[in-house]
Amino acid sequence: MTSPRERVIEDYLLAQCRAHGFLCLKFVSPARGGVPDRIVVALGRVVFVEVKRPGGRLRKLQQLMHAKLRCHGAEVHVVDDMPGVDTFIAHLLQSPSD
Repeated sequence: MTSPRERVIEDYLLAQCRAHGFLCLKFVSPARGGVPDRIVVALGRVVFVEVKRPGGRLRKLQQLMHAKLRCHGAEVHVVDDMPGVDTFIAHLLQSPSD
């Protein structure tokens, strides 16, 4: 269950993704804990996003899962405030050669 402050950040991420025409899917994996909250599909990229409350920290299981995903070549981001979401969106909008 997300905290109210985390929900605000997650809602902002969803709104920004929609505003740019990106898919922002809730990611739930009942058999595997620690998975990121969202999968963003944008401009030919598939990116995992963990949403935390401002100043929130990853749990150990989340750290391990993020490391596993990265070992398999996945892109994983953590956002914990609205400017962090804006930075993430700007990152997605950059062309691969930037």
